[in-house]
Amino acid sequence: MLKALFLLLMNLALAVTATAQNLVPNPSFEDTTLCDVYDPLRTQAVFWYNPNTSTPDIWDCDTVRRCGQVMDPTDSGIQIQGYKYAYDGDRFAGCFHWYGPNSSNTRDYFTAKLTSPLQVGTSYSVTLWCARPNGMNAAIDHIGVHFGTDSIHEPYSTTLPFVPQAQLRDPNSTYITDTSWVQLVDTFVAVGGEQWVTVGTFLDANDVDGIWLGWGSFPGTAYYCIDLLEVQPLLGQSVVTSPESDDRLVLEGPWMVWYGQTADGLAVVDASGREVWRFNGGTVVQGRYPIPNELAAGAYVACVNRGQSRYGTRFVK
Repeated sequence: MLKALFLLLMNLALAVTATAQNLVPNPSFEDTTLCDVYDPLRTQAVFWYNPNTSTPDIWDCDTVRRCGQVMDPTDSGIQIQGYKYAYDGDRFAGCFHWYGPNSSNTRDYFTAKLTSPLQVGTSYSVTLWCARPNGMNAAIDHIGVHFGTDSIHEPYSTTLPFVPQAQLRDPNSTYITDTSWVQLVDTFVAVGGEQWVTVGTFLDANDVDGIWLGWGSFPGTAYYCIDLLEVQPLLGQSVVTSPESDDRLVLEGPWMVWYGQTADGLAVVDASGREVWRFNGGTVVQGRYPIPNELAAGAYVACVNRGQSRYGTRFVK
């Protein structure tokens, strides 16, 4: 289902002219810490943490600094795994995502707090650069990115029980098999208040859509190098309202109430950014519309489109 670009309902007129800024701190893992200490509960990059007890890698291609796991081209083990230089700067992250069907659910993740919380009803793009080391003989169809309102600290090394709002895929292939750096992209609509980003695979072994690449031992292992993670609001459209405007969408008890002129449509988006309900009549006139009974418990954004403007309001069912 196509994801419409629903933007934030504002109390004051807003003209969007600024360039979108990346909300991810230390997005290429360049800023360092703990260079001389092994600490499995924290990754060796400022602002980044382990949300479970598994241990993702921070690779350093600077063989003099040697902060983190050193990507040394003269190391025989590195040659077997597959040498890789960072896409941006000298450092990147590495994670085990899958060990094949009927195998371990051990998962590597990395997490950070965004520089500012996500805004209700705003569409965001999520991108990262990914590469498969040529010594790894399995691939999966996507990498998940979860956005939460609080940090995650789980006392186990296996799959985290969250549904990622973004599923990043290779635009040129069903599976992420490229050994060169490739950009993975997705978009989603924020419910509002999300401020922690967590990257990894959020499915157990038999639920992962993955493949063995046909060589080496079976089942294969899916491990990916990850660099330059970006989360940015999708700009270019704006919602223009003011306190005295009649064009507004509000929640009144079990009703979504539209106080504006005839509009193009009314829809409901869930926390993963998917449109889960649309008013069957298409055109929306001023009036009251019941919150759909078929919606499961959770947080949603109701949105109305009128011309180039978007009007939204958040609700919890």
